[in-house]
Amino acid sequence: MNKSIEEKIIAYRRHFHALPELGWLEYATAAFIADELETLGFEVKKGSELMQASGLMGLPSEQENRIAFERAEGIYGADKLKPFANHCTAVAGILDCGEGPTVALRFDMDALPIKEAMDKGHEPFEKGFVSENTAVMHACGHDAHMAIGLGLAHCLINHTNQIKGKIILLFQPAEEGVRGAAAIVKSGFLKDVDYLLAAHLWSNMPMGQLVCSQNGTAATDKLDVIFYGRAAHAGICPEKGNNAILAAANCIVDLHAIKLDDEGFFRVNVGRIEGGTARNIIADKAKLEIELRASNRESEYQLLQEAEKIIASASGQQNCSFEILKQGQASGAVGDLRLAKCIKKEAEIKPFFSDIILSDEVNRGSEDFTSLMHEVQIRGGQACFIGIGASLNNKCLQHHTPDFDIDERVLCPTVELFASLIKKLTL
Repeated sequence: MNKSIEEKIIAYRRHFHALPELGWLEYATAAFIADELETLGFEVKKGSELMQASGLMGLPSEQENRIAFERAEGIYGADKLKPFANHCTAVAGILDCGEGPTVALRFDMDALPIKEAMDKGHEPFEKGFVSENTAVMHACGHDAHMAIGLGLAHCLINHTNQIKGKIILLFQPAEEGVRGAAAIVKSGFLKDVDYLLAAHLWSNMPMGQLVCSQNGTAATDKLDVIFYGRAAHAGICPEKGNNAILAAANCIVDLHAIKLDDEGFFRVNVGRIEGGTARNIIADKAKLEIELRASNRESEYQLLQEAEKIIASASGQQNCSFEILKQGQASGAVGDLRLAKCIKKEAEIKPFFSDIILSDEVNRGSEDFTSLMHEVQIRGGQACFIGIGASLNNKCLQHHTPDFDIDERVLCPTVELFASLIKKLTL
């Protein structure tokens, strides 16, 4: 890799880090990526060309959307923002090199609602690329993932004679909360993909370590449940009301008592509850924010069915009605062994990667990419989710925290690994 591309990759990462945007609000990010890909000569698909609006989940408020869109519009202009309107912020760069397999790589785009550290020792602060957007931060490495994607675009465009088939660089919005993949799956954009790859940089994994297939990500559903009751005077005639808070409370207790006949793990958590208007009024509305996780897709489906039964029962006991709003979902997925072995073989000839693990089942929570994996695999394709160590000075910084950071020395070797894999897979 030549020096100019290395410098661009670092510059891309710092650009994205300084200008983070939350999920479904990545308007400036999408416009920037589209510009870069078009300048390089890629065919570029935008917004609704690779997303189906009916698959959008967990959307921000209209006010948040308007502010983010107008800010990006002020930078890039109305024409460049139009394809991304109404939260459709996905971008794909396509390189068609003739007959051969289709290889897609996913790079996530969204940031987190975290106020970044402004401390000595935090490199983005010391080197001048700390977040410029108040209380929004790239605290999970998605800035680096996008930089890797654009760096790979530079490498590929200079070596089209070494590639056969079609290459898709997919930049996906709203990974946090596992919200973004479903709209891409529903669009059918991945229907012809033979190989699908993504990598996650881990600040708490040693530099040089690489897991070719991370198989420990859980299937999950994120639900908002709203109970609708009837208000009444709590002291004079409570019997005339239908208590939505009581329905919610019973629901919480019963959800946490679920037992499944399954060898894998499962998790139920009610993370937030709100409801009622005053202590002397029977509550006519209550809302629960619920997260379900299981070790595989089948167990998650069973868990979801049990949860839905409990919600309906708790509502019925208080003569309430209810509504379930899905805010996110992801499939549990296991990478393909043949593809993992190919990744391992290519990584072994890269001096940077010194500790290469074929696969593991470490619990890493949930990941939106697994829904894309599942879509490709059920159509006969292969997919793997790669984990790459990016610990900065052995600090073992945690993800989703104000002082999160990665070692930028990992960026170029990751680009080189992806470039080698693409050449190998399209031979």
